[in-house]
Amino acid sequence: MKKIRIGIIGFGGIARGAHLPGYLECKEDAEITAVCDIDPAALQAAKERLNLSDSQLFEDYRDLLSSGLVDAVDICTPNYLHCPIAEAALEAGLPFSVEKPLGMNYAETKALITHAEEKGLPAFICFSWRYRLYTRYLKALIDRGSVGKIYHIYIRCIKNSGLWEGRPLEWRFEKDKGGSGVLGDLGSHMIDITRFWGEEFDEVAADCGIIIPERPRIGSGEIAPVTTDDWCNLIGRTRTGVNVTINVSRCATTIGDLIEFELFGENGHLKYTYRDGQQDIEICCGKTDMEAGGTHHITPPAKYDANQSRSFINLLQGKKDSYTAELIQGVECQKVLDAALRSIELKRTVKISEIEEGL
Repeated sequence: MKKIRIGIIGFGGIARGAHLPGYLECKEDAEITAVCDIDPAALQAAKERLNLSDSQLFEDYRDLLSSGLVDAVDICTPNYLHCPIAEAALEAGLPFSVEKPLGMNYAETKALITHAEEKGLPAFICFSWRYRLYTRYLKALIDRGSVGKIYHIYIRCIKNSGLWEGRPLEWRFEKDKGGSGVLGDLGSHMIDITRFWGEEFDEVAADCGIIIPERPRIGSGEIAPVTTDDWCNLIGRTRTGVNVTINVSRCATTIGDLIEFELFGENGHLKYTYRDGQQDIEICCGKTDMEAGGTHHITPPAKYDANQSRSFINLLQGKKDSYTAELIQGVECQKVLDAALRSIELKRTVKISEIEEGL
């Protein structure tokens, strides 16, 4: 079978750290044949790491799309470029993978999925937590009824990335480029995980704030305001009545990276913890565990591990599964993000139907 030729648009940290390693594990089925970035240093890094020629490097994504060198593209750019580049890929007849959040608002993501459906082209969104060993095993436990009917879901995603010394005013800190801060960056994953477990949001109430109000501009060092959230708290109710609480922050002291998922249901509870590279699942489910009042720790079987880039390649080959994050997942997540932003603005609970109906 002919290898699928992939073009990467945006060769920054997420492309190099999360996407590229996955593709290199799929080298029997796919190869990176072109890279686009506006930064010459990033293009040089791609050239050296992937042994590309100058003719395979592009500063304008339109040139890559029309080059004839790729069969599909992977969009790893700032948020405000996701939908415009994806739209251009569709016009060029190319399937795509795109980083999260899918867009800047529901309206543009709805237009994008309509376009993709009209073109009949596969489209994938990078909700990377779906492809992690512990997360997929949690889904398996939930799907097999280990906790029974879910009562509560509590999620925390806490990082110190906003406190890194000298961190400049990158696009993530500017509303016109990011749309939101940690709500879109981290919260989109947590919203998707809730949906991954089978729960659809019905309404949300949210609040957010900025802790580091100013940062130096890249290049000039000029001090300018931060316009996206450093922290966000979201309380939601799903269509089945499940209470969901999501806390996200990029300004946590003493903690580099902490993610917790905890579910309480009629048959017990599950708790996943990731802290600075260490992972654990704590479980107390079933009559025996509950009567004993004890918990135990489990290690997921290796068969639940997955590769996000492989999932995209599989989709292109027509081999998707029920875990695959297709474009519709990004659209559904965007509704919740928009509802949260509106809730923050209006200081009230917002129904997802308000976003769908453009109210």
